[in-house]
Amino acid sequence: MQPQGTNWGNWLIGIAAAILLVVLLALTVQVLLVPLVAAMFLAYLFEPGIEVLQRRGMARGKAYILIFAIISMGAIALLALAPQWLSFAPLAGSTQTLSERIQERLKDLEHWADYHLPMFSSIHVSERAGAQAVSIAEHILTALPSLVTSFIVNLILVPFIAYFMVRDGRKLRRRLVEMVPNRYFEMALIMFHRIDDQIGGYLRGRLIECMLVGLTQMLLMAIASIMVDQPQILLISIVCGMTNVIPYAGPVMGSAFGIFYYFALGLPSGSIWALLIIAAASHVIDNVIIAPAVLSHNVDLHPLTVALVLVIGGEVLGVLGLLIAIPVASTIKVVVQEFYANYQVQVR
Repeated sequence: MQPQGTNWGNWLIGIAAAILLVVLLALTVQVLLVPLVAAMFLAYLFEPGIEVLQRRGMARGKAYILIFAIISMGAIALLALAPQWLSFAPLAGSTQTLSERIQERLKDLEHWADYHLPMFSSIHVSERAGAQAVSIAEHILTALPSLVTSFIVNLILVPFIAYFMVRDGRKLRRRLVEMVPNRYFEMALIMFHRIDDQIGGYLRGRLIECMLVGLTQMLLMAIASIMVDQPQILLISIVCGMTNVIPYAGPVMGSAFGIFYYFALGLPSGSIWALLIIAAASHVIDNVIIAPAVLSHNVDLHPLTVALVLVIGGEVLGVLGLLIAIPVASTIKVVVQEFYANYQVQVR
């Protein structure tokens, strides 16, 4: 008979091994979550073109490589042939210089507010913002090498992961459905189809919407540059288009980036006001024209539900949580609806 102490020792070793495994899995998921989500966006974006090529006899993996190569070469050619007013330019000056520019612009804004809005004269925004500007700039410069490294790694990893999602995604889904008991087979098949249809339609529509919003921002800034100075048109348009993928908060984040950037460049007030007007006009065009035309696949969530899941996603996973909150909420809704419908059938 084995001693009691040995049993307790085996239990403790087993529990410690299980905890270590859970921690390793959590760390792995946390590290891979960003490239996995980005790869899912990329795979869903390419899916219509892949299906067209697949109907013509091309394998899904080869179709993905072809589409990715065409888009990559097009993007490189666009950046190489972009005119001077669309080209990227580095932000000159040290951290202290940038903070001084921002503080100077804030002082001008504060003087204007003191004259037109005397009730806010005691706030002293420029003094408080100056210290914050130095702190933020120093933090960005400190974190920049790791951010650049992470961006390069994800830039290589995301297309690689998306390739296997496209090539083997349907096989994996088929095997998951085959594991379901026969009595739930039809429900699982319908559920997978609905989830794929809703999430795929939403993500593709959202990405196309972001591209059109970025293009709209670029065109409006190019027109405005005839009258007022609007540098870094391509950079600001790309950021505004990318942040637009986040509902509600995205347009504000993109506009805030552009305004902060113009403050840092020390541009005149006319350029900043023009950028604000352009951002507002792009947002209106998006809500009135682009979104209704592009987002034909609606996830059918109540606006209050969307707001709540965005708050929860932002608190749990930050910006990444804002990106995946609506697809996750839509998936949960489909699963609950299908299980409830199946329960109703069994009760009857």
